[in-house]
Amino acid sequence: MSSWRDQILKEFTPKVARLTLVADPDGLLLEELILEGIRERGFELIPFEDHIAFRYAYESKFRSRWDRGEDTDLVVVLHSQASDLGALPYDLLQASRKLSFNLGDIFTNLSYPVVTALDRGDLDALYQAQKRHTPGQLGDNATKGFVLLHVFEIAPELIKQPSDLLRVLLRRPYRGQRIPAILDERFIQLLRQNNAFDDWPLETLIPDR
Repeated sequence: MSSWRDQILKEFTPKVARLTLVADPDGLLLEELILEGIRERGFELIPFEDHIAFRYAYESKFRSRWDRGEDTDLVVVLHSQASDLGALPYDLLQASRKLSFNLGDIFTNLSYPVVTALDRGDLDALYQAQKRHTPGQLGDNATKGFVLLHVFEIAPELIKQPSDLLRVLLRRPYRGQRIPAILDERFIQLLRQNNAFDDWPLETLIPDR
C-alpha cells in the first residue's frame, strides 16, 4: 500500500452493506483525504454524537429512503475513545456491517501513545519510514527516536556541540511542523546526557511553540 489511508479506504466498497458502523477512536475518518475518498465511493457519513439528533437524521434522511426501496451506503461513525460499538442503538447493531480503525492497527510496530501524539499530516512521512526501514517492535523511547529521525530529521546522537543544536533549533520554525511535547521531552533527556549542555536552559529552548 502506498499510503496509510489505503488500509482504511479498501474497506469501503459500495453496495456491500447499506449500513456500516465504524469505531474510530483516533478520528481517522475526519482526515481530509480519507473523508474525500469515502465520499467519492458513494458513501454518506453521519457521526453518532447526540442520540436524539442522530436518531432524527437517521430516520428522516436514510431509514425513510430505504423504506422506499432506494439504495444508499451509510456510514455511522463513533469517535468515542472507548471505541465500543455496543453503545450504539440495538437496531443499528443488528442491521449493519461493523468496522474499527485505529493508529495501532496501521503502525503495528510503533508505540501507540507516541503515534497518536502526532499531527495527522506527519503520518505520511512516518508510514513511508515504516515501510522503508521495517523496524521490529519498538517501545516508547525507541519509537520516539524513530519519529524524531524519520519525521522531523532530528538525530540527537549527532548533536555533539552547541553549534549542532543551534542548527536544529534554527531550522525548526521553517519546517512548519509541530513537534509533540513527548518528543521534545525525549530530545531534552538525550541532550542532557551530553555535558556540553549542562548550563543550557533546554527546557525553555527546546519546547515547540
